[in-house]
Amino acid sequence: MINNRISRVLQVLSLVAFNPEPTRLKEIGDKLGLHPSMVSRIVADLIAGGLLVKSAYRSVIATPALAVLGKSAGKNHPLSRIAREVLQQPVSEMGLSCEFATVAPGGLFHFYQVRRGTPPAEPLWRSDAAAVIFAARGDEWEEVLEELRFAAPGEQESEFPRFKERFLEARESLNLINYHAGRFRQMTLPVKCGIFCCALSVSGFDSADQEKTAFELSRLAARIRSLYNTMLNGDA
Repeated sequence: MINNRISRVLQVLSLVAFNPEPTRLKEIGDKLGLHPSMVSRIVADLIAGGLLVKSAYRSVIATPALAVLGKSAGKNHPLSRIAREVLQQPVSEMGLSCEFATVAPGGLFHFYQVRRGTPPAEPLWRSDAAAVIFAARGDEWEEVLEELRFAAPGEQESEFPRFKERFLEARESLNLINYHAGRFRQMTLPVKCGIFCCALSVSGFDSADQEKTAFELSRLAARIRSLYNTMLNGDA
């Protein structure tokens, strides 16, 4: 079981890292349910460690060191390396957009992503990848709703019922096909890699290629899963 102090430190780091504005210490305490003295001690330790720096009055922001740490961890993650190895050439040959991601606090974390003329990354509550991941994890809607609210504090929740439909569809069919108002076709399926529930998604194919794309996507997902499991067993 994770140490309570470590858990609180990670919660504070996540809250500050995902906030585009300086984060007030009072806000940290209010959102995480921590006593002001506890917040002050944690923040002081993180400042001393070079991960946070004081900003406006009783506010902090992340330092470049924290950004570099997060970027390096993502780039060097085993699943990032495996995804690049497996996806780069076939996705390029098919001329498709692609994303391979997992749900992280505040949104999706992409182990691999290629975008070719498709709309910009969608927020968590509009993402087929997120719907598939939540479904693959076996989450109940109340748990999903809590994560959506954390990812979009203060956001209008009018979008959430539409996301719920996609989530329930993913639980039923295990994968999602989306036509995005006729602009492009997107196919998303779950990939379970150890403790990570991920989603592999491609878009930009024609209706005539749907069956072929589904076969190729399944093959790539199986390859990623196999390589990751082999690595966990110490054979790679």
